[in-house]
Amino acid sequence: MLEIKTYRYKGHSISDPQKYRSKDEVEEYKAKDPLEIVLKTIQDNQFATTEEIKAINDRVDHMVNESVKFAEESPWPDDSEVLKDVYVDPNYPFIVD
Repeated sequence: MLEIKTYRYKGHSISDPQKYRSKDEVEEYKAKDPLEIVLKTIQDNQFATTEEIKAINDRVDHMVNESVKFAEESPWPDDSEVLKDVYVDPNYPFIVD
């Protein structure tokens, strides 16, 4: 299991002016970005070339685009699905039959 703490650089929406944080704060957290840190480690240790990293990014972009296309072209689920697998069992994890 990995716990990766991240920071949202952009606002909640296009209309969010982000007046609740300074530009210095955003820049500070950009320097701590776990994705950028791992990428730098990969490059510094020559675990992958720039071309290999680009190929990985291209594959990921393709997978994401295919997933979006699948979702957009899929029919809406039946209304009966809305609460499926969403529940609270007061006996969990001590379920008694």
